[in-house]
Amino acid sequence: MSCPIVFLHGWGAGADSFAPISRFFSSRTKCVMIDFDCNPKKVMTLEDYVEVVEEQITKEKLSHFDIVAHSFGCRVAAILVARNPHMVRRLVLTGAAGLRPKFSIVKWSRIRIYKTFKIGKGSSDYRKLSRTGKRTFQNIIHRDLSYEVSLIKSPTLLIFGSKDKSTPPYMARRWAKLQKNAVLKIYSRAGHYAFLDDTPRFINDVFNFLEVEKC
Repeated sequence: MSCPIVFLHGWGAGADSFAPISRFFSSRTKCVMIDFDCNPKKVMTLEDYVEVVEEQITKEKLSHFDIVAHSFGCRVAAILVARNPHMVRRLVLTGAAGLRPKFSIVKWSRIRIYKTFKIGKGSSDYRKLSRTGKRTFQNIIHRDLSYEVSLIKSPTLLIFGSKDKSTPPYMARRWAKLQKNAVLKIYSRAGHYAFLDDTPRFINDVFNFLEVEKC
């Protein structure tokens, strides 16, 4: 394996969430770990986070690379590929967020009640954010990336957990339908963190997928 791998973590996590995976691949290729500020002091958009990655790519002098991304990181990856289509060789997206969820009147009601009266739990991710963090979070989750996903040409491996409640399997199937060259695998015993719930299988699948061709 000669292609560097850029790791993009999920919202509220950190680059170290990929530690079990990056440890394996770092002995085989260059691994670039991106750390996103998920509670920024200024309101940010998805494009701002993409620029964080682009700056790091420039700093590392990468001209061609693979991406392994989780959840929020997959949102960033979709925009990054749209802006730099010839730089990204292959993608591994797990628990990929970015598509609009099915409408649920119960969930919608709970959100409205929480926002209006602060009654109920609200999202754990949302509750712990600062004011600017909340606005940033809203900018992120309200963005539907269906169009951007349909434009991705880089071969992509989608890995989802059958027990994932954040990005359920129906989202996985919708993503695979939008992106014609995507290969979908659903881990029967995994949740939203499939790469941690079944690390050996995840490493094996990613290794086989990225080793298909030279960088």
